[in-house]
This record gives sequence, C-alpha cells and structure tokens, in this order.
Amino acid sequence: MIVTIYHILGRIFRLLPKQIRIKCLNMEASFFVPINCHYVCDDLSEIVDGTREPKLYKWLNDISHNSVFFDVGTNYGQEVALVSSFTDANITVVGFDCNLYHSHFCCLNRALNNERFRFVFAAVADKSGQIVTIKTNSDTHIRQLHKKNVPYSYDVLTIALDDYAKSKKLMPTHLKIDVDGAEDLVIKGAKSLMSNKTLKEIFIEIDNKNKRLKKTILKYGFEVVWEEKKKSNVDVLFRRT
Repeated sequence: MIVTIYHILGRIFRLLPKQIRIKCLNMEASFFVPINCHYVCDDLSEIVDGTREPKLYKWLNDISHNSVFFDVGTNYGQEVALVSSFTDANITVVGFDCNLYHSHFCCLNRALNNERFRFVFAAVADKSGQIVTIKTNSDTHIRQLHKKNVPYSYDVLTIALDDYAKSKKLMPTHLKIDVDGAEDLVIKGAKSLMSNKTLKEIFIEIDNKNKRLKKTILKYGFEVVWEEKKKSNVDVLFRRT
C-alpha cells in the first residue's frame, strides 16, 4: 500500500516547480529545489535574503576576471554555480566533493547552469589514489534504522589538489576550503599549489581542532585579511602578501 501511495505522490511532485533563479550581488544562477531536503531549501532561502555568510559571498562576488577558482567541499554547488555566472569574465570554476547526497544536487545544478563549472567527485586529501571510508548522514528519517536521520558509509577514492592541478595544467588563483575538519589533509596535499604565487587568496573554514593550520598557511606567504570566529570553527580569508 505504501509503495502505491508514494508512487502517486511522486508523480504529483514531478508536476511541481523544481527550480529557482537566484541573484546574489552581481552573481546569478539557477538551482534545483529538493522538496525532500529541508536544509538545502533553508540555504537557498538564506542566499536569497543575503543572510548566508555575507563575507564569503562578497569575496566570491569580487573574484577578478581571468581567475581560476577551486571550491573544495562544494556541497550542492551553491558557490560554484554563482561564481561561474560571470560568463564574460573568463573564470574557470572547479568544485570538489565526496558526499553522495550533496553531489547529486551539485550535478543537477551544474546541468541547470549549462555545465559552466566542473565537478570532481572525490575526497580531497594529502595523497591521491587511496580508498577512504566516508561516514555521513542521509538526511532521511527511517525509524526502524535510527531514531533520527539514518547514518551510512561508503568508500571513495582520494585526490590531492597538487595532482589534480598538475594533470589538468590548471593552477587556481582563488581557493575555498570547507570540509568539516579535514582541511589539514587538503593543505598537505596542496604544497606545490600553496607555494605557487599564482594562488592569490584562500578562504577556509578551520575547525577548532586544526587551529595550528592558520600558522601553516601564513608560512606560505599569506596574511589574514579577516576572520570570523564561530562556535566550533573559524572562517579566515588569506591573501598572498
């Protein structure tokens, strides 16, 4: 019975509008609106209202012409979709993520925006070609399996930013890292990238357990433009001196 009911509901939901066009500062992009994922809908609402990480979005909006933007932890593609909207600015945009659920939405948003950014499904780490286990949350409540959202895991290959940049002959000018505590491994796999003067700015969310990472980045010749402390992490914008 439940399968039949959900089949009918699924067909009804297919008839509902599923995308929204969002303008944020000078950026503009189309987004898939998932009826079954409340947190993405909340994020999209905050982008519309201009209340979602205003400092970050101001930085994204000001990325200059002829830049290369790497977004590590691109989630459902909210930032890469917006930055890539500057089609006359010749900005190359690449997003990286290893979350199955997020990546599904990211690929949909890539299609909605004429494939104008690249997406790499991999765990960005200190070395390439390893197999790591990703433990995450399904954002789905199945009472028989878990009292709240069902956790699950899967294996995925790793990639180091240095290896990706070398293989694609593509060096970023701007780098964003938001990987919920794994930022130390991302930096370790990007030593050549960090040393290259092509890289001008880094926005990074540093988990409290990785506070020492700030000093590591400064040693590569960067300075802090601003930082914003939160409960479990701190957002920092670095610029090469």
